[in-house]
Amino acid sequence: MYFTLQSYSWINKSLATNQGLIENSKSVKFSFYIPILLTLSFVSQLIYGGTTYAVIVGISNYEQFTPTSGDLRYSDRDAIYFRDYLTSPRGGNIPASQVILLTNNRASKDMIIKALSIFKKAAKEDRVIFYFSGHGNRGIFLPYDTDGAHPVLTYPELKKAFRESNATNKICITDACKGGFMKMKSYSDQTSATTPDDQLHTNSNVLVFLSCLPQQVSVEYRDLGQGVFTYFLLKALKGEADTDHDNTVTAYELYKYVSENVKDFSLQHHPETDPQTPMMYGKFDKDMPIAYVN
Repeated sequence: MYFTLQSYSWINKSLATNQGLIENSKSVKFSFYIPILLTLSFVSQLIYGGTTYAVIVGISNYEQFTPTSGDLRYSDRDAIYFRDYLTSPRGGNIPASQVILLTNNRASKDMIIKALSIFKKAAKEDRVIFYFSGHGNRGIFLPYDTDGAHPVLTYPELKKAFRESNATNKICITDACKGGFMKMKSYSDQTSATTPDDQLHTNSNVLVFLSCLPQQVSVEYRDLGQGVFTYFLLKALKGEADTDHDNTVTAYELYKYVSENVKDFSLQHHPETDPQTPMMYGKFDKDMPIAYVN
């Protein structure tokens, strides 16, 4: 599922802006409406019968970076929006005590590692979710207190937290540059996508959803007031990905909706660059329910 990085060089979203490649921006409120009789639950208790434990990290203002040399604009807001979704009626009303939100100076390496221990509380019928929005590079995420090289949150450290959880359903979502380096095998239109390293527990469903390919930056855009990936991720979870109108958003529907919209947005706004291309992989069935409309 993950592999160890040999060096800790890094790239940030604003770097591409300075080179004229992207619009550096990540919070506007959604004007998205669904019929009042429908309630959407993100992998809700109605589907799995258990509860959810989530660690949500978003870092815009880094301790040793500045607004012109490394800081981001909307990563913290993306994390807040994702937390708000999970704890809302449409997101399953997950108790606030089971959702840890770490933004900016609360998202140091030590605090993230400590927060991940909440996954140990999960029983077999539960699910755990890790969401990260901020700087990333080959094999690492950058916490608030990094200098770009140290400290860093490594994929093996995240993998360890997943492995130590008894939850059957494990979900990792990242909106970070070069996220594709987490990949061992990318998702395609197959029944499932697996690698030996993905099997954190024999009976676990492990889904990893990354905002971009290994060589790409993950774009945040001023007109959206968000990261492009997280913007379409939330729209998908709120129901727009339910293309067959069966009241369920499956893993494949989520992947298809987010991937197509992120790539289309990239081509429309920056046709001179390769379109940002999200990736999904792991050990799961493509029809695994991700969101449910009741």
